[in-house]
Amino acid sequence: MIKQLLVAGATAAMLSVGTASAAVINLTSVTGLWTATVPTAPDVTGQNTNEIRWGTPVSGGNKSGYRFDSVATPALVTEEVSFNLGTFTHFNYPIYEPSLTFAQLTVQSTLDIDGVEETVMSVFEFQHWETPNEAKPCANGGANYSGVNINGCADRVTFSLNVGASDSFLIGGVNYYVDIAGFFYDGALADEFWTKEKKTNTATLKGLITSRPVSVPEPSTLALLGLGLLGLGVRRKMRQAA
Repeated sequence: MIKQLLVAGATAAMLSVGTASAAVINLTSVTGLWTATVPTAPDVTGQNTNEIRWGTPVSGGNKSGYRFDSVATPALVTEEVSFNLGTFTHFNYPIYEPSLTFAQLTVQSTLDIDGVEETVMSVFEFQHWETPNEAKPCANGGANYSGVNINGCADRVTFSLNVGASDSFLIGGVNYYVDIAGFFYDGALADEFWTKEKKTNTATLKGLITSRPVSVPEPSTLALLGLGLLGLGVRRKMRQAA
């Protein structure tokens, strides 16, 4: 019975290690800048800002462009619940060349986890296809002036996460894992989408935080476990002596 109590007590103590109340997590700042483009200035303007523009407008219209709008901060973040970092917008307007073919977006996100500030840097690469507006069929295989091609053939935006997809931080004996999930379009994670002409088309950048306690026994637990093992050794010797 003594053996069972000692072992059970040590096991229960070990299992209780790492149990902690949920941390208070705040997203304190987000910045997104277009840090590279092809072609470069003056064909594409706005590098190192949150908005780039390109093309010669058709019939006195607007230039096409990309913009990243950071979410309002501070914002409370709940573990295992996706949270917004910002919105990507493609201003898709009829233009003449030169057109964007590539852009790089650098996003810096700062989190406050129980008073400890941590920063995650993510870099996204965008491939842009400015398709012929009057093609029949359109580049996506659909009919012109129908569906996503309702205002002329849709353009294609493709994005991928280059670096900084995830990071982890050890705070107060707990590992926090930050995953910058990517861009969501029509409610689903996407790596490309077709954007309507003469419209502003948006996708949302989302992240997710999970945590896991570090399973390292505390001194009191180690002492209890040691007593349990000592008791087992004493009882073994007593049986041998008898």
